[in-house]
Amino acid sequence: MTDHIDHSRKINRAIKMCSISAHPESVSAMLRAIPDEVIAALPARLIAQLIDANWQLAGASKAIAGADAIREGCIWDAQQGRHRDLAA
Repeated sequence: MTDHIDHSRKINRAIKMCSISAHPESVSAMLRAIPDEVIAALPARLIAQLIDANWQLAGASKAIAGADAIREGCIWDAQQGRHRDLAA
């Protein structure tokens, strides 16, 4: 994650501007995905847009994974370390 000490004001403004600001854990996860150099180079408005774009991408990825699981008939259970049949 970026060095928040150097960019904390900018990051706080971006968080307030992004559409997912009501979900602090998600915002934090989206921020961790943004390289330090990008945070340093972008204004708060664009960081907020990037956070929202990452959120939309994560949602689309989950939908694809869900559709794949249904098509395959099973999911990966990371907790159990094995595949689980959906029909079971």
